[in-house]
Amino acid sequence: MISENLPPTGRTFYLESVAHLKTIGLGIEYFPGFFQEHTEFHTHEFVEFLFVLKGTIQHVTGDHSYDESAGRVAIINYNQFHGFKTSTGIADLMNIYWNPGKYPMPELPEPLSTQLNKLIPAHPMLGHRLNRIVRLQLKNPEETNRLLQMLLREQNKEDPGSKAAIDALFRLLLIKICRAASIVPEEDVEEFNPRMEKIRLYLEKNFTESIRLEHLCELTGLKESNLCRQFKKYTGLSIGNYLKQRRLATAMQQLRTTNNKILEICYNCGFPDITHFNHTFRMAIGETPSDYRKRFDPAKDHKI
Repeated sequence: MISENLPPTGRTFYLESVAHLKTIGLGIEYFPGFFQEHTEFHTHEFVEFLFVLKGTIQHVTGDHSYDESAGRVAIINYNQFHGFKTSTGIADLMNIYWNPGKYPMPELPEPLSTQLNKLIPAHPMLGHRLNRIVRLQLKNPEETNRLLQMLLREQNKEDPGSKAAIDALFRLLLIKICRAASIVPEEDVEEFNPRMEKIRLYLEKNFTESIRLEHLCELTGLKESNLCRQFKKYTGLSIGNYLKQRRLATAMQQLRTTNNKILEICYNCGFPDITHFNHTFRMAIGETPSDYRKRFDPAKDHKI
């Protein structure tokens, strides 16, 4: 679904971008010579990639403000209130709008596939404080800029094979994004909690196993109430909900990209039984694991 509040840049949102976002779930838009003195906030129900090709803009979120300069990309995940303005002259920007529910995540090799799922939740219900907006420094901005221009041309010309070209170029772009270095703002450095990060990384590594709260307390030297309070402040989620999101994200990836039986996926992702898995999946994602799988490959042999 396209939000009513598309980026208000003072320019018309290109019809090609709207059409592609509606039909295939992916749209590209170019803003050469972007200039805006005042921040106009907006939100949308899809993922936005903001690439700065030239110049610097000020990116303002609900609680922080960041300078985004050439060679950087900001990933704004679902339903985040944000806006941007120029403060030091004009800038060239390229935006990609992506609805993973319509245009599924491409299959990437490990460890890039795991990294992609960390950067971009497969569903709006899988977001938390640490992945609302992700800022990255690209390793080779010139190569990325050329990829973006090629994507834009394929979208706007619609020559024979354009869809296949867009698929290949977007997959390559995601690989470059997954290789990029994370930018940690000063505000986030100040909020960094080494104990909670240790617990978060432990959960990331061991989410397929049964996790005991007592063991997490031993790892940090904190009492249960203090540990739970600090973890929720750090991530925006309780330990149980963080685990649930991590398990669901992996289950969704396996449903999209493998022929494994649903029961096998259930156990592989740390769920205790198929009834619990089906209920948790349906409550969070709004459909059963089998229906979710069918959306991405109706011809797949749907094994229970």
